[in-house]
Amino acid sequence: MPRYKVITVVGTRPELIKFSPVIPLLVETFEHRLVHSGQHYSYAMDALFFEELRLPAPDYRLEVGSASHGVQTARILERIEPVLLAEAPSAVLALGDTNTVLAAMLAAAKVHVPAVHLEAGCRSFNRDMPEEINRVVADHVAACCFAPGERERAHLREEGIAESHIHVVGSTAIDACLRNAPLSAGRTLVQQLGVAPGEYVLLTLHRAENTVPETLRGILEAINVLAETWPFVFPIHPRTRAVLEALTPPLTLHPHIHVIDPVGYLDILHLIGHARAVVTDSGGLQEEAATLGVPLLIARQETEWAYLVDAGAAVIIGNTRTTILETTPTLLQQGRSAFNPIDVTPQRGAAERIVTTLLRILGTSL
Repeated sequence: MPRYKVITVVGTRPELIKFSPVIPLLVETFEHRLVHSGQHYSYAMDALFFEELRLPAPDYRLEVGSASHGVQTARILERIEPVLLAEAPSAVLALGDTNTVLAAMLAAAKVHVPAVHLEAGCRSFNRDMPEEINRVVADHVAACCFAPGERERAHLREEGIAESHIHVVGSTAIDACLRNAPLSAGRTLVQQLGVAPGEYVLLTLHRAENTVPETLRGILEAINVLAETWPFVFPIHPRTRAVLEALTPPLTLHPHIHVIDPVGYLDILHLIGHARAVVTDSGGLQEEAATLGVPLLIARQETEWAYLVDAGAAVIIGNTRTTILETTPTLLQQGRSAFNPIDVTPQRGAAERIVTTLLRILGTSL
């Protein structure tokens, strides 16, 4: 059997996390190359994640850095095309909805390398989100769409993507969480912060729509009110911090809000696992909180992971001061009794299904 060459492209920490159960299997099965775009920072800034997730160092580092959507996407396109031409892989894999994913799928399609999109078919149906544009375009240029579930398969069908291009494989975020949660058991960050397990709320905010100054102000004004009752732990994204510091007039956060720098994946799992609830706009944290059975409050108007809401594992609380304060105090008071734990058993094994499906497809035609 020929040993096919595949390239995996990552650019952000959530992509690294979700790919972490897949990459070791790709290395075992294929001639594998890893490309790191450096979309948010650089490889040096992400080195802790590679170490914690036990991933090999990238073969290529594009170092594109932060920029506007157009500039950043163009840089990735420009820098990844020579890699694809030089390596001539059998397939290119990318996961999710970032500018890295969009550029990787476009570059592969344009040089006639089969593009494989993981997390295909996820839809928020909000075209004002840049992530929604990225995921839709990625699906439609991909030669193969690996969808996490039947809901996502239906979305792809409805958009006219051929059934033969769609494969349901499950969610790698759940695999990653289950794989790494035991490694987070010995972390001590909760103790260091001086917050009581089961009594604090983990907060993360980074989406573009939530870091508009007035939107961020409204969200954080609501969090200030909630912090009078519940302490918060807030690992702050650099973009969120920059917007917060530039607000006019300034907004002072309640002293019960523990603002900390971004932390590694194992510390995030540690913080999720000991939290009373998670308030987030992150796609990855949504599935991680649900997998660990922690109440999930989604600070957005919609979510691409609607199955969590349908199952009662999550509630959409919106991203305005009014909507957050309408429901969140009661939900935090009730705690886990207000949420339904989900059974993640059907989702387990996504990494293995991805690799075996890809191997089968490459053995026929892609």
